[in-house]
Amino acid sequence: MKLIFNVVLFFLASSCLATSFKNESFDKAIKTMRLESSNLEFDLPILNLGTQDILNFSFDLLENDIKDYSYTFQKCDANWNKSEDIFYHDFIEGMEDNFITDFQFSENTAVNYIHYELNFPNNDCKFLLSGNYILLIKEVETKSIVITYKFYVVDSKVKIEPNPTTPIEFDFRYTHHIINFNVNHTLMPSDNPINEFRAVILQNGRQDNAKYDVKPLFVKNNKLIFSNEKQNLFEAGNEYRIIDFRDLKLQGVGVESIFYKDSIYHIIPTKDFKKAYLKYKQTSDHNGNFFIERMQNIGDPDLTTDYAFVHFRFHRSIPLDSSTVFIIGKMGNGEVGRNLKMYYKDSLEHYEAHMLLKQGVYDYAYAARKIGQSSLKWEDTDGTHYQTENSYTILLYYKGFNDLTETLIGVKRFIFQ
Repeated sequence: MKLIFNVVLFFLASSCLATSFKNESFDKAIKTMRLESSNLEFDLPILNLGTQDILNFSFDLLENDIKDYSYTFQKCDANWNKSEDIFYHDFIEGMEDNFITDFQFSENTAVNYIHYELNFPNNDCKFLLSGNYILLIKEVETKSIVITYKFYVVDSKVKIEPNPTTPIEFDFRYTHHIINFNVNHTLMPSDNPINEFRAVILQNGRQDNAKYDVKPLFVKNNKLIFSNEKQNLFEAGNEYRIIDFRDLKLQGVGVESIFYKDSIYHIIPTKDFKKAYLKYKQTSDHNGNFFIERMQNIGDPDLTTDYAFVHFRFHRSIPLDSSTVFIIGKMGNGEVGRNLKMYYKDSLEHYEAHMLLKQGVYDYAYAARKIGQSSLKWEDTDGTHYQTENSYTILLYYKGFNDLTETLIGVKRFIFQ
């Protein structure tokens, strides 16, 4: 059985390396992956090249016995494809593989787990080039890749000036945002700026609706003008829903009931109803983020918080036509994972999903993906309103004619509306 499992891991990892990378784990026992920056300027894992910035990566192994893990890095282009024409020591100073040595056991929890942490850059690795990177975690015994996770290294050489607006076109005026912007590239002169520069735009750290390969519309006096009402168009969405189960004895916000069964806690959230086509209502959220906490502030929350099955329910009298419904939020690491997919129950007239989550506060929302499309839409689930506040991040990349790899030369994060 173990041999079969390792073979499956190998093929999963191989398929990942053959295409663009995602934030994902290939081991079902690994939960609550987080990659956070010491630089509070960003809400994405971003390092400023040549500074004291640190990224902290952590995850839980829901097993009783320790496993040994190593880590390495992969340089990528702006679309998260492996950079082929460059060697490891061209972008990293240090050993190619290093061990994760920081781990601790959970304390007084119903579900036992081992919490692993890794800080980088460190004495074993230093980044030499800016750009997109993948953190690769390997299980030492099997040599299998068990985690891939995205992060960024920026070497700021340009000034990005956001110019967000709401669309003029009637069909999108009340439901979408346009994220236009200008870039002053005086410090990065180019004879072919239309082809040597490109941008990526992210909304709330989501990868499924990110705008890739965004090219300048025209260039004027060392200024790149990114103004495109179609390419830079984002569904504004709605404010996120919130569930708070920091206390496993008392009902928090969004919790209908809590019970303990089969050696684990179960959380029943209040049944959610669609917000599509309702008037916009301003509420406070964290743009999809989540926080690991417990109400009783005792000890390290990374070790003392417990795990619980959370049973989400989204009411609909009939299922959405030709669409799949997902739960979205940073609990899914910005990706559309299989564990976020919901299933319709005819007898109960609702979609449901059952997720194992670590104790805390979670923003979440419901979105649907139509057959043949890649991005998720809020229109038929939680609704979309131009008044919704979102966090946007613009990333500017450069690759000259003789350059072997794409570099990240500017990042700008801002809030709109």
